[in-house]
Order: sequence, then structure tokens, then C-alpha cells
Amino acid sequence: MSLENELARFWEWANMTPDTYNEQRGLGEWEADYPEWDALYKAANEALEEINREFNHDVAQLLVYALAIDNEAGVVLKSVEENLEDKLRFIRKGVFSSQPQARWQMAELLSRVEVEGREKMLLHLIKSEPDKYVIRRALMSLNKVNHAKAVELAQSYVRDTDPFMKLVAKEIIKKKV
Repeated sequence: MSLENELARFWEWANMTPDTYNEQRGLGEWEADYPEWDALYKAANEALEEINREFNHDVAQLLVYALAIDNEAGVVLKSVEENLEDKLRFIRKGVFSSQPQARWQMAELLSRVEVEGREKMLLHLIKSEPDKYVIRRALMSLNKVNHAKAVELAQSYVRDTDPFMKLVAKEIIKKKV
């Protein structure tokens, strides 16, 4: 069982590709209806084992896709957090991925694991990200990593047009450390 094959089955079932997923996924949650999650999770765990033996960019990219489509359940993210021995290269791949559903999960992971440059990666997501949800998640993660910096950046979002962004910004600013 390979992750590449399991992802191909998912894309066929969803009638999408990794390139069309971001535009066509809508509000999501429909991914949870995929009937073959167990096989996909097993293949993702095998891919993690392979990456632990020797980092492979192609396999890591497949894992980023699995992470993105599993954004509701978070099983792949939990496996990455618990089982991936050297997280830095994978996190970088996810942060710079074309998949916003993977990028926000990398922001979340960065709040929980110590890796070189984690604050810098969160700042990249906050300052360079087009997706407001990813920015919010990165800002919340930065708040756990460096509250003072998060407060500084949150100031620019208190009047944002996105009501959820405003809420996150205001919560970060009023939080006492």
C-alpha cells in the first residue's frame, strides 16, 4: 500500500486533484465522508516511517497532501507530531506548500514543537499568507511562542474586515501573560 496510490484513490473519489482542491473544496468537511480513511492513514504512517529512515521530498509532498485533506480529523497531524523524528524539514515543506489546509496545520504544530526557526516560519505565514484562516492560526500559534511579538502583530488586525481575524487579534492583545 503506498500513499501515492491511496491519495490517487481519494482524488478520484473527490473528483479533484491537488491543484484543484483549494478552489473546489468549498467549506470542506465533506472529506470526512471518504470511505477509505483507514487505508489512507495506514499509508501515511508507512510514509512517516520511510521519511524517518531517509528524508524523501516526494514522499514528504505526498504526506503534505494527506495532511491537507485530513484537516478536519487531524489524524495525520497527530501522527506527524508523535512519530516524525526530524520534524524541521517536513514542517518547512508544509509551511511553503500550495495547500492552505496544510499550512494552518503547520502553524498549529509550530506552537507545540521546538524546531529551529519556528518563530520565523510563523512570521512568514502571518506576513506572506493570502488565506486569512492560516494567518489567524499562525497568529494564535505565535501567541504561544512569543506573546509580545504576537501582540505587536495583532495590532494591525484589530480593524480587519474579517470578523474572526478581529476577534483573534483582540483576544491576543487583551491576554495577560
